[in-house]
Amino acid sequence: MATLTCGPRPGTGAAVPASGSHSQLPGGPPPPRNGLQLPSLAVAWSPPTLTAGDAEALAAALAASPSVEVLLGPGQTGWDARVGPALQALSPGLKITSVRQAEQAAIVARPEALAGVREAGSGRPRYRSDDILLQETWLRRHDPSASSIVSVDAAALDLTAWRALPAARVGGCEPAVRALAEGQEQGLAQLEGFLNHADALLWQFYSAQLAAFVPEIQAELRPFAGGQAPDEADAKARFECGRAYWEHLQPYVACKSAERCQVAPRVVLSAGGARVAAPEPPLALSDRCPMLVGRDYPGELRQLGLDAAESATAALDRDWSTLADRLGAVAEVHAVLEDICTPRRWRFAAPDLLEARDRLTRVGELLSSPELALPQAAWRVEAADLFVPGAGPMRQLARFDPGPASVNPTIAAEARGLREFVLSRAQCRSGHDPRPMSVLVADAGSGRARFFGYLYAEELVCGDLPPLGRE
Repeated sequence: MATLTCGPRPGTGAAVPASGSHSQLPGGPPPPRNGLQLPSLAVAWSPPTLTAGDAEALAAALAASPSVEVLLGPGQTGWDARVGPALQALSPGLKITSVRQAEQAAIVARPEALAGVREAGSGRPRYRSDDILLQETWLRRHDPSASSIVSVDAAALDLTAWRALPAARVGGCEPAVRALAEGQEQGLAQLEGFLNHADALLWQFYSAQLAAFVPEIQAELRPFAGGQAPDEADAKARFECGRAYWEHLQPYVACKSAERCQVAPRVVLSAGGARVAAPEPPLALSDRCPMLVGRDYPGELRQLGLDAAESATAALDRDWSTLADRLGAVAEVHAVLEDICTPRRWRFAAPDLLEARDRLTRVGELLSSPELALPQAAWRVEAADLFVPGAGPMRQLARFDPGPASVNPTIAAEARGLREFVLSRAQCRSGHDPRPMSVLVADAGSGRARFFGYLYAEELVCGDLPPLGRE
């Protein structure tokens, strides 16, 4: 069994990076003269609203009916006073001759025809109505002054099957998301030279650290690479710790070049801004391992990255670092758009939609700000756990601090303010019946349906808002 010196020993924490002087460092791109060249976010977009059907198709059917009798299903409590204005908002001048109660399935000749088969095609959903015919009994009893009968009832459908249908929506954020994605791509192209330079600097310092300290650690841990663990409890525990340390060391030993080094630190742009971070091999150990083997090898290996990050970031241009940090805020803006652009059952007033667009426009203006590094801007060596989309869990080694007066922190704050604004101004967000309403328009003379479809209640009536799509 291998024997290591007991007690803590000086690790790499006090080591000087084994690299040349700063005069030997590779040169980076010339300093930037302007900010990020990003496209404007002043585009048309709106948080998407889930829709069950096509209110415009209902409007077309109503337009052919100068007067209608309305039949409300027993579940449409409170709609007596609301249904008329809702229908008249779709067809101005429509005359409501009467409003009575009647179950929709009871007024049609074949209730099974109300199955609501969705027609193929894009846009708001439409449903087949050619097989729907009113009972002659109802035709003889209807209000003779009405040219059509409108039936509104809770849809008799299977909720599981309904939820399995493709979701349809009105509105969307594609123009905003596309502009943001184009901006991110353009920003990365603008920063490519700086980011490559930063990673080259990090590798120069890090590889020197690896060459100076990893061979010694490898020699000390080599006896644990093979053999059997002893039987005595403490000796076995120490051997298992050494074996785990040996396995943990292998990715560092394999670092022959930056491309082949899984644990090499690099600059990453995340929602928090510009960071220096590195993946770490997973390691599950007893808290007693450093004491048992006499050294905290994972801590010493981590210190190599911290030392490299400190030396490399000291040589990075602060203006370029400021722009990289600013581009990282795009991730925060994207996360906000992803949230508020998830289709929901909600509605928005037109002035609130304009305000939301103005807020996103201001975020875009901040991202494109010509402001470069302020006097307080600096890289800070700071270890922390970090999750980077597309890369997974990493260990933060340093972060760029643009300073409290910089526009960079304002971008994230404005983006979060946009999210809070949209969520606070959404109307008709709660109290929904999970089922849509079933709406039927039939000719009072022939009894044949001119329209059949589903609509969520808030598509027709939501406070003072017009029907969905007519904002």
